Amino acid sequence: MFSLLLAGVLQIGDMARIVDLEEPAIAPTGNRIALIAIAQDLAHASYVNSLLLVDAQSGHMRRVVQGHDVAVPRWSPDGKGLLYLAHPPGESPRQLFERLSNGVTIQLTHSRGDVIDAAWSPDGREIAYVAADPPERQPYFFAGNNDYTATALTPPDHLWLVPAAGGPSRRLTSGSWTIAPTDPGGIFSPQIAWTHDGRRLTYTRVENTFSGDSERSTLWQVNVATRVSQKVGTHSELDLSPNYSPDGTRLTYWYALGGDFNAENTVRTTSGASDSRLAPDLDRNIGGSLWYPDSRHLLFCASDGTQNALWRTDLTGNVVRMPMGDLHAVCDPYSDATFDSGIAADIARDGSIAFLATSAKSARELYYIARGTSAPRQLTHLNAFVSSVTTGAMTELNWTGPGGFAEDGVVTDPPGARADAKYPIVVLIHGGPGEASTRDFVWEDWPLAQMIASHGYVVLQPNYRGSDNLGNAYMTAIVHDTVVGPSSDILAGLDALERRGDTDPSRVAVCGWSYGGELTSWLIGHDHRWRAAVSGAAVNSEFDEYNLSTSNVQDRYPLGTSPYTDDGERIYGENSPITYYRQITTPTLIWATTQDPVVPITQSYALYHAMNDNHIPVRFAVFPASTHGPADPRQTAELTTLWLGWLDQHVR
Repeated sequence: MFSLLLAGVLQIGDMARIVDLEEPAIAPTGNRIALIAIAQDLAHASYVNSLLLVDAQSGHMRRVVQGHDVAVPRWSPDGKGLLYLAHPPGESPRQLFERLSNGVTIQLTHSRGDVIDAAWSPDGREIAYVAADPPERQPYFFAGNNDYTATALTPPDHLWLVPAAGGPSRRLTSGSWTIAPTDPGGIFSPQIAWTHDGRRLTYTRVENTFSGDSERSTLWQVNVATRVSQKVGTHSELDLSPNYSPDGTRLTYWYALGGDFNAENTVRTTSGASDSRLAPDLDRNIGGSLWYPDSRHLLFCASDGTQNALWRTDLTGNVVRMPMGDLHAVCDPYSDATFDSGIAADIARDGSIAFLATSAKSARELYYIARGTSAPRQLTHLNAFVSSVTTGAMTELNWTGPGGFAEDGVVTDPPGARADAKYPIVVLIHGGPGEASTRDFVWEDWPLAQMIASHGYVVLQPNYRGSDNLGNAYMTAIVHDTVVGPSSDILAGLDALERRGDTDPSRVAVCGWSYGGELTSWLIGHDHRWRAAVSGAAVNSEFDEYNLSTSNVQDRYPLGTSPYTDDGERIYGENSPITYYRQITTPTLIWATTQDPVVPITQSYALYHAMNDNHIPVRFAVFPASTHGPADPRQTAELTTLWLGWLDQHVR
């Protein structure tokens, strides 16, 4: 095998050494940075979270909490106290803790449901937190727009107050509606924000806890003293992530462009009666926004081509892209009240910035931009071993798509590739669709493209219409064209790669996961050039996706209708890969998880039976998990081994 011929290439065991980093929080004084590090424990098939403190000048690092799913560090306004969430010993819900300046830790909450976020009051005397109501045990529940895995109604999340010195908590909101949920395990933008005077809290309210209704999110404000809430603004849906300027004069929030669920995320600002879009000329899907201390500038993050970029923008709309070199800022622009999004960065009171970044040759590390400077300085080296591994070069490939769009993708060459060789191709399709493939060594802790390249393949990760890296027109071009157009874009990118001359067009495979799995299943039903395919957690039936998934009825946005009204039955059938099962001839590895709420496993079973009954080579790997993808490092390693083995068996 190629990986055995070239010493030092990435191996399965190396993946387990990668440390995922999340949620950097810089102290107001800018001297210390709190950070969550997530290590992999392959032996116990688990992840181990740690809360780290990093000195901004020296990079000296110490671990102050290990385990307990520690997450969400939040500094007090004076920088002396540090909040975090963690599970107390036992199986109790996640609670809120405070680490004092003397190193003593106190538990602030004893909530019956998980605490998911917290925010200091401006004077540091109180802490607002969001906690789930305890689940109600009922013999049955009335279904709504929920996913098929639900065994009870999802409890709502609500606002509480607790004194910073400790003491009884006081409830601020209640009802069947919910504050927009956040995931303490990864990147997210908070959905609560204090006003400058500390008298009110603005929050994102979703009208119920059914995931298929998550677009019904609006901004509300509660008076801390009276506990009376009132609506903020005029929108009826799609508001997210309130955030006040440091001087308290402006509120920013996220809103889908033009009120279109399918469109780019924008940042809007309000002051008095005015409400306007910030940086309207920046035609990108904003994945994160942070105020600078001067209250006149903001930091934006978005995918731009094949790089995650940062911009500094002012209130008049001037936008300056920040010099990042080969670094890719870590941000996730998947803007929806069900799926978290945000930027892994924070800005101190003196204007210094702490942020996470990757590159084509490095996993996530913590970087620092000092006040008055622009050059990032690396502070951590938790994944330094990657520099000793021989990786494949990652470059941008450009082509003109059949829809007339100037398109791009990422090409990862085999490590040590020779100019005189002809390498087989693996097309690896990203999910979303409102995401993009960028020149990153690793996605969190899974360097899948590099692993495939290490076996001697040229890997093409195409961006296609529906991707969020080339503007709103490109992103929304998928509406009413969810598979045919994107698939033609992918094939155009493959043709462009084959013109490079160092590939073997007779040995090509196609792979994808989630929406990328849907396009994989579609392509093997409409094109027969493929030697092999890997279809992971794929949307094979738009009917099942509408009826059973997390998003469920929100499928009406890209497809234009319900499958049960107007011409919906025909539209959903024509856009479902399973409809074309008789045309599939490609040997295919299918994988899915048993309780995946995002793409129900029923769709993978349908594809498996359709292929197996027609005697097409197929294997179906089923992983016991309730996640949309591998649930732990062992599953990731096993899946990667299966994936590579299938390609080697059929493409070589």
